[in-house]
Amino acid sequence: MSVLQKLITRFHENKNQELYMKIIREIQSCDELFIAFSENSNNYFIGNMNGRATAYIFSEKEYYEKYYVYLHQKGKEISCADNPVQYRMAFFADLYRCGFNCIMIDNGQHSLTIDLFDIIKEPKLNTENKQTRYIVNPDLMRTANWIFQENKRDEIDGKLWQILFSEIFKAEYIIPIDAKNLKIDKIEGSEISVTEDSRIRFPILENKDGKKFYPFFTDWNEYRKYDVHTEYSIMAAAFKDMERFVDKADGVVINPFGVNMILDHDMMKTIAQASNELKKEISKISVGDPKEYPLEMVKKISEVLWDKEYIKAAYLKLMLRNREQSYLIALEGKIPGKPQELYNEIAENALPNVNNIPIDFIDYSSDFAKKVFKDSKPFYTSERRKDK
Repeated sequence: MSVLQKLITRFHENKNQELYMKIIREIQSCDELFIAFSENSNNYFIGNMNGRATAYIFSEKEYYEKYYVYLHQKGKEISCADNPVQYRMAFFADLYRCGFNCIMIDNGQHSLTIDLFDIIKEPKLNTENKQTRYIVNPDLMRTANWIFQENKRDEIDGKLWQILFSEIFKAEYIIPIDAKNLKIDKIEGSEISVTEDSRIRFPILENKDGKKFYPFFTDWNEYRKYDVHTEYSIMAAAFKDMERFVDKADGVVINPFGVNMILDHDMMKTIAQASNELKKEISKISVGDPKEYPLEMVKKISEVLWDKEYIKAAYLKLMLRNREQSYLIALEGKIPGKPQELYNEIAENALPNVNNIPIDFIDYSSDFAKKVFKDSKPFYTSERRKDK
């Protein structure tokens, strides 16, 4: 039995912070870990624990092999990726890049689910003056990995494609450029002038069928799989840049040495249309603060959340959609994988005090919530709960 498995077994018998930290340190420093890897997505195998993207990690090869048999019986195929200690922290950073939220250690034995940011420090995204080395797209990576892991590419239904398309449209990318023939004329401050005969070239990939695609990469790690010897310069790009490139070849390809998503002209057009329809739908929704603050309703919701340790905070807005009002409640924290039971419990307690206005719920981590509740103060926080 591994040291890590012994610690987890002890933790099941006596949960305490000191033992939990020993487990964290052992995860960070043990000689080797074994990770479940999906051949379908060409990335780490992704599971769902209470609505959170979970990586499956094992302290012994034997534990992984038992999990392999379990999944094989369910018709799912995985392989084993080794992770020696010298690459340990880079591995956990890579999990973040790929959209994972937590890890499960030794599934099938005494297991333990651990928040990824209990192991590494949560990165702070640089949303201004973005440079290529800061570009990451964990939401797109997570969505693509899950869809391609669970489905054959020619059997993915329209709804799943729509979810993936929305992430492709929002993402930022890295593209390679050949700047060997870029000739600098002069440099003045932050401005660079080039000569009239300067040229830049965008590399292109050709598949076994002779079709050609311009490569786009979701992050530096994916780009490095392509430009191993640093032959090219790079620049940031967006979906609008994909639209410019797609007709100059047979299409574009996202992460050709990873999930390998090929987009042709028709798919790009579909993505753009789907995004415009989503924008129109969102534009019909207006959100603001209620003129009459529903104090009693807020109290009842807070009472329900009092013993929900996984909820960090709750926020309130009044939403108008298609001329119909509703309270919009955003919950921040580890939302359950099937949150309807929680929502029903909150609504049941709060409805007698809502002034005939229905309640809608939303995950605070969603893009819509981040926009709507930006700079808003929560009406409930778990910190207040602790203070009591």
